[in-house]
Amino acid sequence: MSRGHLVRRFVAALWPGAPRPEDEAWAAEVLDPEELLLFRRLPNHDRRHALRVARSTDDALGADSEPRWIAAAMLHDVGKYDAGLSVPGRAIATLAAAGRAGPSRVSSWEERAGLRRQIALYAQHGEIGAEQIRRAGGRDEAAEWSAAHHHPETWLTLTIPFPVVQVLDAADHT
Repeated sequence: MSRGHLVRRFVAALWPGAPRPEDEAWAAEVLDPEELLLFRRLPNHDRRHALRVARSTDDALGADSEPRWIAAAMLHDVGKYDAGLSVPGRAIATLAAAGRAGPSRVSSWEERAGLRRQIALYAQHGEIGAEQIRRAGGRDEAAEWSAAHHHPETWLTLTIPFPVVQVLDAADHT
């Protein structure tokens, strides 16, 4: 992720407002009831981000857009909820995983308590979200994208068509 993208996401996350009612209604139309429960438990800034990603995905795919791709876009970050981190805490977690601590060391923190555990959970949010989506009976594509969205080395092995993967990734970084 570019630093500019991260800075924009951080600043946008500081605004406390809920998503627009029409966007929330669209999510309720697109998501299955069990998926909607996962989506609705997210804080406002995560729901706003998910909806932006989903709208961008829908627009970019045009006639090839399908509810399963929109659900994948909307649910890709649902695993962040379990970390219980504030916006500044998420910034620290992102820096820790990308910095000197590195992903493997941060992953080992899952067995610890407190902030280190929260950072580990945040760093693994894709995989955690995938498990939550599967457990809730959500769409396979949403679980698959959640698990893979930070692992581009796996994208060619996904059952999601690669052009859709590229759109999902680009939408997440706008």
